[in-house]
Amino acid sequence: HNTGQTGGSVDADIDATEGWEISTGSETVVIAIIDTGVDWDHPDLAGNIWTNTDDPINGVDDDGNGYTDDYRGWDFSDNDNNPMDYHGHGTHCAGIAGARGNNYTGVAGVSWYCKIMPVKIFPNAYDTVCANAIIYAADNGAKVLSNSWGLDTPNIFPQLIKDAIDYAYNLGCLI
Repeated sequence: HNTGQTGGSVDADIDATEGWEISTGSETVVIAIIDTGVDWDHPDLAGNIWTNTDDPINGVDDDGNGYTDDYRGWDFSDNDNNPMDYHGHGTHCAGIAGARGNNYTGVAGVSWYCKIMPVKIFPNAYDTVCANAIIYAADNGAKVLSNSWGLDTPNIFPQLIKDAIDYAYNLGCLI
């Protein structure tokens, strides 16, 4: 809630406090954080981490989605089931989107009760890695896809990523 307290413009914010009077989120909303990973043990996030209960960690692709033991999401950068944050940026983005609120711990995210799906693409965020991550998130139930990353070449958008975004959009995802 920006009151100009640090020299900013009054009310230059997203009106989260006003929004929380209407809703503080829902566990049925899955937000994929497609980034550097997510620290699923972080105290602000631990209660909101998405889990793929159809694919427990047992060395078998129980849900048949092509990703063995993707219980907490997927690391597309290293092609494994460990999307733990190595940098902090993805965890920061996850906190903005869905840190538990009103619990006297850390910060409050926009949606206090959503589920955060960790989808790691960095440090090897090639076009195919990014596209596959977007498709994975959409196919596995994410309705919001957070992509806090840019392009190597300004104004040139790789067709592969555009196609993945279109695919997710056609499944009803907000990107």
